[in-house]
Amino acid sequence: MNFPSAHPYWIWLYFGVFGTAGTVLFILTMWTVAKLRKKSDQRLRLALRLNLLGYMFLFIASWFACGIGGPPGNLLSADSAVHNNLAALGAATMAMFFSVPGWCCVFLGYRLMLKTILEDALRQNETNNSG
Repeated sequence: MNFPSAHPYWIWLYFGVFGTAGTVLFILTMWTVAKLRKKSDQRLRLALRLNLLGYMFLFIASWFACGIGGPPGNLLSADSAVHNNLAALGAATMAMFFSVPGWCCVFLGYRLMLKTILEDALRQNETNNSG
């Protein structure tokens, strides 16, 4: 991996702080959803599992996107000699590749949650009206 010295220090600080914060928030999200799954019924567990899978894909996509500006693509470097357009294109391609299934899983998870909530509300309404 090529780490050019032409990057300003603020770029390393920026990617370091936000990369670490993103990783911590992702782990906390996974932990919270795992705890929530234990308290949920079977239909909502599938929705939560889909959301968790979607968030995982989105995290991977964002991680690949970092490779466009930083190593291995280095397109944010002021030194054009370290730019690697092929690596940046590969990182961008992988970021898009992982973001599409991520958004699909998140969409399907929320859609299933909405369907479950509406069915439960309808069932509860029918119970209240018949009693």
